[in-house]
Amino acid sequence: MAYHAQSFQYQPSSQAQPGQAHQQNSMQAILNHQDSYSVVQQQQLVGDEEYNRLLKNYKLAHLRIEEQRSAMLEQEKQNAALRKHIMLLEGGDSGGATVVGVHSAGGGGGSTVDDFTIKNSSSSLERRINRWAADTLAAHLRAAPPPPPGTDAASFQHLALVPLAEALFRDVDNVAASPFLVGLSQMGFDYPGLGIVVQSLLRHVMSQLLCDGIVNKLLVTNSEDANQELTKLHEQLFHREPLVASVWRRQTFSAAVDSLDPEMSLSLFREHMAHVFSLINPDPSTIAPELEAVLDASYLYSRMLHKSYSPGGALEGSGFYRSFVCQVGAPLDPTQLELIKKCYRTERGEPERVGACLFPGLVKETAIDTTPVPQITIRHGLPGVQTAPTKKRETRTLVVRRAQVICECALAAHGVSTHARTTASPVPNGSVGASSGAHSVQ
Repeated sequence: MAYHAQSFQYQPSSQAQPGQAHQQNSMQAILNHQDSYSVVQQQQLVGDEEYNRLLKNYKLAHLRIEEQRSAMLEQEKQNAALRKHIMLLEGGDSGGATVVGVHSAGGGGGSTVDDFTIKNSSSSLERRINRWAADTLAAHLRAAPPPPPGTDAASFQHLALVPLAEALFRDVDNVAASPFLVGLSQMGFDYPGLGIVVQSLLRHVMSQLLCDGIVNKLLVTNSEDANQELTKLHEQLFHREPLVASVWRRQTFSAAVDSLDPEMSLSLFREHMAHVFSLINPDPSTIAPELEAVLDASYLYSRMLHKSYSPGGALEGSGFYRSFVCQVGAPLDPTQLELIKKCYRTERGEPERVGACLFPGLVKETAIDTTPVPQITIRHGLPGVQTAPTKKRETRTLVVRRAQVICECALAAHGVSTHARTTASPVPNGSVGASSGAHSVQ
């Protein structure tokens, strides 16, 4: 008998039951899904050479990532060891935040100095300088010779301040940029509102001394040469290793002198207020008690700033404080200065200049690490190439306290008074007459 192979194909019966029809449809769907999966699988298959190349690149990338992770872990360990060493050097367990305070600048283990404490200390020192300027002005007015008989004493009272005003005009930096002060100089300072001008300029020269002579220099010893070398060394360290410079500065100031000796104090006054100092300090060999009190308070303020732990930035604890004085005649910048009197000219959008800086501002300089993340380049069939990043760092400044200033029109407005002599006085460069009534005295 001969058997012939026949191809059988499943044909669903039209007389099938409902349950059988559901099973038949399910089987047909499974067969169709298997066919489509086999087609997709055939499309996704790659050759052995391409597969090995992809696998090799994946292994190389994985190795590079593991190397980066190990390097980051090692860097974290080194940073932790460095922070622990810094804590040991500073003698505390609070991450170096324990520093001397305002009332304990001479010893260690004082209060924690933060920005709020610094602002309060700045306000206290500002009031002291203001009181000194007012007392100096009153002493010169009391020592003035009596006016000629038959004349009004109030009209000639400001003439006693002319020598002091002339000396201040020579000691103030960038004074030629102020048309108002230049006009006063041209008219011989014969100005009824000279009192507020002299008091403001006294505070300005004292602010210059506080900024350039005390805060922005490391006054650690009573040797001027040694202090200059220490200041240069700190600047070099800060540009190279900010964290090391911060620890070195705090440790150096922990061994600083408690107060400056008379010779060092005289050197500071003669350098920053050479012409005024001879008028406010009659004895050239000693310092007046009022001046000595202001200098001691300024030195205490400087020690508090430099011994403080200033956190911030990518390099924790690397910041330090610097002072700045707004130049006379400079445009008003609300981000750096604060007016002690309301100026309607600035509110109307009119340009106005700085008349005098009554107290310097304070900024915090912090080193920020801007080194880019290492990049990995993977090429076909080649090992990964790691680009070594160049170490970069920039210094950012944050204004902690704005400088206290008075504008030119505020100084000029005090010259407009009820005296008949005021209207007859010449107007210096038009500043007085144009600014009259521009301020409300607070």
